[in-house]
Amino acid sequence: MNSKSENIPVFRKVSSFAGLECTCEGEFRYNGKPKKVIFCTKNFGNGKATARLMFSIKGKMKYIQAAKAVAEAWKIRYQDGDYIQYRDGDIHNISADNLIICNRKEYFEYLRRFSHNSAPSVEERKRKLQLVIDEASMTKHYLETLDMTPINEHVKDYLYTCLFRYCRETLFLGEKTALEIVPECISRMYEVIMNGMCLYNYERYCKKLLLNYKKKGKFGLPMRKVCSHKTKTENFGCRGGLNILLWSPAIQI
Repeated sequence: MNSKSENIPVFRKVSSFAGLECTCEGEFRYNGKPKKVIFCTKNFGNGKATARLMFSIKGKMKYIQAAKAVAEAWKIRYQDGDYIQYRDGDIHNISADNLIICNRKEYFEYLRRFSHNSAPSVEERKRKLQLVIDEASMTKHYLETLDMTPINEHVKDYLYTCLFRYCRETLFLGEKTALEIVPECISRMYEVIMNGMCLYNYERYCKKLLLNYKKKGKFGLPMRKVCSHKTKTENFGCRGGLNILLWSPAIQI
């Protein structure tokens, strides 16, 4: 009996919204029925990534920040008007243990540390374009020679750290999650290249997979279904090895 009772989630009332309850892990129910949290991952205009609840009341839509509802129900020190920081930097981790109550000054200092919304300069755009050209050349080199060495070096010197930062700073994933999914994402990129696909923008392809994982909990298909025609790379042959998949770098942020 005790083991069963321990598995039953404990719900507390959110006093500012009648009928709404939540657990310390950020699970909600409204009038006794489960309520799904909406996770937004992309920025549109002045919007930002959020975790929120949506309600239809008398024909009008009402939105509530999920983290504030959890803090209100589970944080003794929380008062209306307080600000919230996220202990692991993941804005979608709304469990009570991950929330830190702070004042306005502390919140905006935290926000400046994690803000990356400035428009890229012309030089930055030129650098990105050159990067795509270089990655296309790496794929061409592999298709011609089956030599994976330039791609391995590129992953080690640039791509791994780039994708790790994307997970932490744009998708607001925790460090542990980022360290787990980035190598798997890169391995799928390798699979696409080794199956003869003309992949020319590694960064964009991998970021799309990571965004799919954030939204749906899975990467999706690693590559489009290949047509019946054969290519010389379909035997998964390569020189240079794939030791990069076993490499665990020390990320410096």
